[in-house]
Amino acid sequence: MRVLPQLLSETCEMFRFYSCKFRIQKSKLKAARVVLFKEFGIMNCFTLEASFHGYLAKDRRTVELTTGMFEEMGAKLCEQLGEY
Repeated sequence: MRVLPQLLSETCEMFRFYSCKFRIQKSKLKAARVVLFKEFGIMNCFTLEASFHGYLAKDRRTVELTTGMFEEMGAKLCEQLGEY
């Protein structure tokens, strides 16, 4: 379950592997990814969360998000699904 997030992190600066949480928190028990895992044993269910504001670049400056960046993230996710 950590392979796809690692691949995405290696190709997209907006996504950070080290910010991923690979555990089930009490507050997330009704989240779709948790229910699909518990009810059907589906290991690779993910929640991809995005900020409305921006992200921290490697040089620690805040980069404002645009609609194009959201589209780019979707394209990168599709590319890495193909790699996976």
